[in-house]
Amino acid sequence: MRVSRPVRGRGAAHDERRGAILEAVFAIIDTEGTHQVSIRRVAEQAGVSVGRVQHYFPSKDDLLTAAFTAINDLGTARVQARLSDSTQPAEALLTELIPVTSEDRRLFRVAQAFETHALTNPSLSEQLRQGYDELIGLLTVLVGPAAKELLAMALGLANLTLTGNLTPEEARAIVRSGIEKHGAHPRS
Repeated sequence: MRVSRPVRGRGAAHDERRGAILEAVFAIIDTEGTHQVSIRRVAEQAGVSVGRVQHYFPSKDDLLTAAFTAINDLGTARVQARLSDSTQPAEALLTELIPVTSEDRRLFRVAQAFETHALTNPSLSEQLRQGYDELIGLLTVLVGPAAKELLAMALGLANLTLTGNLTPEEARAIVRSGIEKHGAHPRS
């Protein structure tokens, strides 16, 4: 008589372990930067073996690429959730870029670190460019030709909130003022 063994592979536990490893990457990047990410450091941070990390991510490059994609997917999901609940989609999108909570600030710092890392990695750089192209395209539909200027303004304001030069409320008020100044109202 054969005893059936559980099938290995994808499932809730797989996704949970993979997510915990990616969260360890985010924690290291948030406190120490991308240059401190290694398979060993991630394993220590996640409380798993090096072999477990390598099971999911065979190399450091695979690990960083997956974490880069995950942080971008998280940002996209947050923006989409905000847009679906808003009657002012341009304002919702641009103000979502301004970090308010400690978790927002952490995610923004991690995303910024990844953007810097991506600039020296051709495949990640292309992914970053495409992501911004999509965001600019969406903003163009919402606000017209002022899309790039408003996006640049919101991203700069987000950085100023991280450094403490502006409060999130001040930054969001500036975004709203910029939208009004450009007459960037939803298009019909």
